[in-house]
Amino acid sequence: MSSMTLKQLEEKMIDLEIRLTHQDDHIQSLDKVIYEQDQLISAIAHKLKQLDDKLKTSDETNILSPADDRPPPHY
Repeated sequence: MSSMTLKQLEEKMIDLEIRLTHQDDHIQSLDKVIYEQDQLISAIAHKLKQLDDKLKTSDETNILSPADDRPPPHY
């Protein structure tokens, strides 16, 4: 096994530090995206629950009778 010089070891260490820094930045970016997606999913779930509750509390008067359910005029 060949021995590395001090300069080679230093260059390798610098390269590893650069890679680690890029990985840290990438992880932080992904963490931000995950957080934003979690917030969006929570908002959508909340809105869906509201719509579900509203649908459950609506009565038959909100539904058109078959006689009133006519096709639009362009048919």
